[in-house]
Amino acid sequence: MPHLLRNAALAVFATLALGTAQAHNVWLEPDAGGGYLVQFGGHEGRLERYPADKLKRVEAFDRRGRRIEVTLTPQADGMRVRPERQAALLAAHFDNGFFSKTDSGPMVEKPMTENPGATSGVHAMKYHKTIIQWGAIAKKALGQPFEIVALAADTPHAGEPMKVQVLFDGRPIGGIRLSLGESGAPVTTAADGTATVIPAAGPNQLLAIRRLPVQGDPRTTSLSYEYLLAFPAH
Repeated sequence: MPHLLRNAALAVFATLALGTAQAHNVWLEPDAGGGYLVQFGGHEGRLERYPADKLKRVEAFDRRGRRIEVTLTPQADGMRVRPERQAALLAAHFDNGFFSKTDSGPMVEKPMTENPGATSGVHAMKYHKTIIQWGAIAKKALGQPFEIVALAADTPHAGEPMKVQVLFDGRPIGGIRLSLGESGAPVTTAADGTATVIPAAGPNQLLAIRRLPVQGDPRTTSLSYEYLLAFPAH
């Protein structure tokens, strides 16, 4: 990646990291060596260490949607991803595992089967996509189980409407709450899965969540899908 482009990407991703670290999210942040760190952020802006096996998949694509091979290397501060060549988009799947609680106790990182007296639980799965350079890949569905897809290939303009579509198992889904950042005004997808948001200049984080009840699994009572689409606007 050219020097100026690398510096711009570092600035964008550093800002993204500050925003996404306010809640549990997964994102990719560039390092000085041309790779990216898959990082997981907790409450109060703290990064959290995670077992390497929670990161299930990382993919990289160029602007035309061609897949780029990546190398994953464990680091002290997260898994490092190194695309073989310049990537326009990165995507990740992170399985944060099972959490459960009793009526009077705190939430703990255990399935209900390992937490005596547990009355509720959640299996938390997180999906992520970072658009580094806009192009055809930006509006291509990747086949993630829960996914936000931009409906245009061009870089969005700050203050102007941007249309996206939310897919679940590859099909449009209505009634999904979206927000730009955790404090952004929420919008809800229509029956065809579409919604319109107004991005700000620079980096943006579009968040979505879907929670489903679970029956017949003694480990949990609910399934949580969370998505973070990171993208720049000008």
